[in-house]
Amino acid sequence: MDSDDLIYSYKPRLMGPAYEFRLSKDGLDWSIGARTGRISYPMIRHIRLGYKPTNMASARYIAEIWPLNAPKIALHSVSAQSLVDMADQGKDYSRFLRELHARVKAATSDCVYDIGFPAWRWWPSAIVGVGVLAAVAYVIVQAVFAAQYWMAAIITLVGVWFVWQIWNIVMRNRPRRYAPDAIPEDILPSVKAF
Repeated sequence: MDSDDLIYSYKPRLMGPAYEFRLSKDGLDWSIGARTGRISYPMIRHIRLGYKPTNMASARYIAEIWPLNAPKIALHSVSAQSLVDMADQGKDYSRFLRELHARVKAATSDCVYDIGFPAWRWWPSAIVGVGVLAAVAYVIVQAVFAAQYWMAAIITLVGVWFVWQIWNIVMRNRPRRYAPDAIPEDILPSVKAF
């Protein structure tokens, strides 16, 4: 291993193998259980960053890497530690991704850098979110007209929490492009939390 190598590893599932990625001088080396591989930086054609929270890890960020003529590779910002505990590795994840972007940029200008859901998936999600918001508002208004003030208050509190969660996911994952040397901060874990 060269002194310039940068390593990032995580476990997406408790009962599965660890995923390890190494940025070497010439490429991205990966190891998933017994399987290993190497992707040279010029062969990386597409990187997509996303925010996909889960029940156990509310702040899970994902990077998807598509090399030429090879299957997609995914990196997560959290690692499974137990059935109910996920370790947040945001600082290491962000550092690894910034360095990967710098090396891919230096090796090729053909890579496409995207954020969030593809447009064909994001627009229906946004429309469903607006529809749910309208339905919650309708139920609240009907509860007030029926003099069910406690019910209206409870639905309002749950609705506000739900809208906040959905809004966060939909806005962070809106489809957009970015420059490899200017990764938007809303799609990377917050460094101030570490």
